[in-house]
Amino acid sequence: MEERRVHKRFDVEVPVTLRTKGKLIPAASLDLSLGGIAVLAEFDADLQEGPVEIIMDLSPNQRDVALMGHILRLNKEYGQKVGIQFVESRQKELNALKKFLENRYN
Repeated sequence: MEERRVHKRFDVEVPVTLRTKGKLIPAASLDLSLGGIAVLAEFDADLQEGPVEIIMDLSPNQRDVALMGHILRLNKEYGQKVGIQFVESRQKELNALKKFLENRYN
């Protein structure tokens, strides 16, 4: 099968909070790219496909980064694995994410 991803994924674990339907849901990243993120949330977290805000704590020296996304996939095998595509995010936030990935993996 052909890889459809535009952005390289990195295995990185950072604390994440998902905000959806007025609820804050704690999670942790599994992998991250400039195009999206896979996170692991609690099994019973009330998540559905649709819009979500992703707040990432990238480092103690950097402000949290908040991006808008769309939940594309949910998998409830071990906890709840959630695939999210970034959408309509501010350039400042995307630049902060890009800088974090470049500093960590270059």
